[in-house]
Amino acid sequence: MHSSCSLPVLLPLLLLLLVATTGPARALKEDEKLAMVELHNLYRSQVSPPASNMLRMRWDEELAAFAKAYAQKCVWGHNKERGRRGENLFAITDEGMDVPLAMQEWYHEHQHYNLSAATCDPGQMCGHYTQVVWSKTERIGCGSHFCEKLQGVEETNIQLLVCNYEPPGNVKRQRPYQEGPPCSQCPDGYHCENALCDADGPERPGGEVRLNSGHSWGPLPGLLLLPPLVMAGIF
Repeated sequence: MHSSCSLPVLLPLLLLLLVATTGPARALKEDEKLAMVELHNLYRSQVSPPASNMLRMRWDEELAAFAKAYAQKCVWGHNKERGRRGENLFAITDEGMDVPLAMQEWYHEHQHYNLSAATCDPGQMCGHYTQVVWSKTERIGCGSHFCEKLQGVEETNIQLLVCNYEPPGNVKRQRPYQEGPPCSQCPDGYHCENALCDADGPERPGGEVRLNSGHSWGPLPGLLLLPPLVMAGIF
């Protein structure tokens, strides 16, 4: 079993890769895809208590196109036509998207989640975190759009990030993962790599792009206010 990288070492390297840009709806750049996938896998490999069945996540271009199309609509709320896809949203009033910050905001919800009881602290949000670490999810695709006006929010000039996932997480009456020694319950056809279950062989799900609270506005509770304004909401 390979040892996983530590967050303090990897995050500065990923931050250096990212150059923020503004503009219309766009697919994430290659370095942003890399950061998104690697940070998901890093957080997934380091869950506490450890996971016995956590799959490695990969980039999926079809999910990315789906997410980009919805981001272009500039709506602060989940896509009601997303079907069997999971979804996380993030928005920031700054000149450009910050992928590591989005991941940090989603993952920080872990402090409010109790795996044993499968519950979230009252008044808190945990759905972003549980989607990030949902063990059966192994494909992700994201799109970004600069919205002069974001429906459902009074603030203007917002960079919106939409990420979709397959298979979806946050299934009722299910825990995001099974606790146990890493990789001790990997499915058939998977091997252990960096505490994650990695698909065997050249053909991998989704293709081999391995680059795969405080303030509230309106009806959306729990939006976190930071300088610059950052929003991560579950609906």
